[in-house]
Amino acid sequence: MKKILSIIILLIYILPAIAGDGSSANTPLTVSQALAKKNDHKNYYVTGYIVGEYCDYSNNKHFYNIAPPFDGTTAFLIADDIDEIDLSKMMPVQIKDYIDSYNLDEYPQYWRKNLTVKGTLTDYFTLPGIKNLTDWIAPDEPLTDESSYWNFYETFETKKAYTPASDQMYGGGTYASAETCSWKFVGATYGDTSNDMKWDNAAAHLRLTESTSGEPGYICMLADKSNGIGYIRLWAARYKDDKGAASFGIYLSGDQGKTWEAVQTHIAIEKELTEYQFKVMRPGEWRVKIAKTDDSANGIDIDNIHISDYHISSAIENAQADTSVRLWGEQGILGFDTPQPADLHIYTLDGCLVSTQHIEGNGNLPLPQGFYLVSTPAAIVKIIVR
Repeated sequence: MKKILSIIILLIYILPAIAGDGSSANTPLTVSQALAKKNDHKNYYVTGYIVGEYCDYSNNKHFYNIAPPFDGTTAFLIADDIDEIDLSKMMPVQIKDYIDSYNLDEYPQYWRKNLTVKGTLTDYFTLPGIKNLTDWIAPDEPLTDESSYWNFYETFETKKAYTPASDQMYGGGTYASAETCSWKFVGATYGDTSNDMKWDNAAAHLRLTESTSGEPGYICMLADKSNGIGYIRLWAARYKDDKGAASFGIYLSGDQGKTWEAVQTHIAIEKELTEYQFKVMRPGEWRVKIAKTDDSANGIDIDNIHISDYHISSAIENAQADTSVRLWGEQGILGFDTPQPADLHIYTLDGCLVSTQHIEGNGNLPLPQGFYLVSTPAAIVKIIVR
């Protein structure tokens, strides 16, 4: 009875912050709730994770960064999911004129941390956003700088770095990067034409080894990345003049490129530049290959490759610190790691008990997609299962 009472008391404090009405700092709207208001020009408290920065809107295109390096703009992007990469599920927050000393270039420790603000829900660079802030509740210091785990960033910006291996356009070659490592190009070339889909000057353009025939093209690292691999993020699109479908895949090699293991294959390529994310979570030394996975002559462009170090991030929102039981949500499962046997009580956000589980060691429990509150012997934590 005492256990149930303590859970009810904690839920009283936790639930309003998860699904509030936006009237106070204790009852903020989530980002999804704020987006549903459709720019009603009223003032609300809104809470979310700082997932990146909004940079600009020009030539009918949004420019933003959701991984380092950051430019230090005066607009955050916040979302309900700490790993969100879909711009339609984010909101830009105008921090200029209120607090402009929290930009992510100078203060990267705020990236992937929770922020609660009060402001007006209104259009901001054509997106539903938050402007005219009147309150700001930043996470308490000190904070872990998670940008320190994102040091691998390839842009393919230097044309002189690319050396073709033959006179054939897609005969392959080598890109000697000043940013990361050398890259091998096979059935690929340096894509800097007006029809290449790219962020700045160029992208890696993949086709077939004989242009319109042969094997699907690919690019791969010619050196290992140390410190493991956490996430891989990249931008991709179909070559502008090519109308048909195309796809690509991500592969890893732990033996200096002798063999390759598929992470994900046959990922459909969109017409416009789209950001893709892959959760790898492998310690050790690895090389990455990005390959076209269809036999068509349609070209694809790959740009702005981000690879983070292997690191267990703070993707769990804790109601209280719990050092004895570690929990996290993944695709269809609740993961756990505990040095001592423990009982878990899993609840929906409205307080309904889903199940009680006895756990030991490390493993996972199947759970449908959604938000849960999980009670451990020392705390209640909010978990997102995708």
